[in-house]
Amino acid sequence: MISWKRALLPVALLSLLLLGLLTACAGPQSTQNPAGTATQDPPAPQLTQATHGILDTTGTVPQSFIAQLQSRSDDVQAHGFQIAVVFFNNLAGDPHQFATNVFNTNGIGFKDTNNGVLFVLYLQKPGTDGHAPWLSYITGGGISGSLPDTLMDDYAQSTFVPARAQGQWQQGLLAFYDKVYAAEQDPGIAQQWQTQHPQPTPGASPANTTSFPNTIVIIIFVCLGIVGWLVLSAFVAARRRENFFYTAFRLLGRFLFVLAILSRSTRGGSSPGRGGSGSWGGGGRSPSSGGDV
Repeated sequence: MISWKRALLPVALLSLLLLGLLTACAGPQSTQNPAGTATQDPPAPQLTQATHGILDTTGTVPQSFIAQLQSRSDDVQAHGFQIAVVFFNNLAGDPHQFATNVFNTNGIGFKDTNNGVLFVLYLQKPGTDGHAPWLSYITGGGISGSLPDTLMDDYAQSTFVPARAQGQWQQGLLAFYDKVYAAEQDPGIAQQWQTQHPQPTPGASPANTTSFPNTIVIIIFVCLGIVGWLVLSAFVAARRRENFFYTAFRLLGRFLFVLAILSRSTRGGSSPGRGGSGSWGGGGRSPSSGGDV
């Protein structure tokens, strides 16, 4: 009995040692760098009232510059809009898609007007012209009239990009921010800009050519769904010896019921990202509009 206990003790100690090593190794792997790296995306941060919609996850942006952005953000929100700015170091994935996720996670803008704007800067990532930082800008789905993507791109190219090339990206960001806010307040600015910069006449518009195949695909899927519903109804009716029409409408009713439950659960799942207690966004959404420079 004594020899058995002596043999068991080293095994128990070795097991505890292995467990400790596994815990220590698993700890660093499970943590995400909040500022992101070239090999790992950062987690989507939560903007709060305390941040005023401005958040530096890197801890390297001067506080005086953050204060200027926060002052602007408070003024923008007092006039019924929201313009947020978030700073990261880098990321591994697509910058624009990640910025869109940050926008929708925080619900930037107000739900009834969807008038939010988000600037995301990746300080260690070179932009499209080779100069850092990379800037992604996202606009809410309700302000495409005041801030069309073409206007946003023109603003970025005339303010942020040249300032960044001269090593003065902070001044360029402030100038870009101010132009966007002015256009948000006055939709006539976008109308005047579009008059001065007319788009090519849609002789063979790419939008029309892409929507046509999409419509055909939708029609094909609808037809396949109807055929599948009728075949399944016929099979179930024959097996249960029921009236075909009774079976068909019963299956359709069950399908619609399940679809309604899934729709409600999806809405409920997305609502926490649109502003909980102390959150800053008001429920805005973006279809990934905007651009990158």
